[in-house]
Amino acid sequence: MLFKTRFMKTVELQFGEFQFYPEVIIGKIKEGIHFDMAKNKELVQVATDYYGTEMPVSYISIRENDYSIDPLVHTRNSKFKNLCGIAIVEKRVQGNSTANLESKFFKPGKLIAFQDIEDAIVWSNKETSEKLTLVRAGLSLN
Repeated sequence: MLFKTRFMKTVELQFGEFQFYPEVIIGKIKEGIHFDMAKNKELVQVATDYYGTEMPVSYISIRENDYSIDPLVHTRNSKFKNLCGIAIVEKRVQGNSTANLESKFFKPGKLIAFQDIEDAIVWSNKETSEKLTLVRAGLSLN
């Protein structure tokens, strides 16, 4: 994989598995789950405990399983200034139309569908690096 830094830890939650890297979270939601605000709140808490509220991070969703997501989760997550972007990796063609719909609920141009994990990683690293430069310079993420 194309990570600039090393793997940190894996977190198993009832609804999925999440791999934490210094600037990226890779998540895989379990089959049949409805990812709603309550599950999102739990994941956000774990991520905040790990990264804090200032460290820029991107999220990569590996969509290998069938599950549903409340699109308002993206509206909520768009409020987090340190969440730089969401990459959705799904090989099925219909997945791209789902991601296009979901993107309407997130920051413009910051929820992107990919068919290849490597492309998603490159994009996520770029999104995070831009904000990380601001943080290191002591500037606000706003």
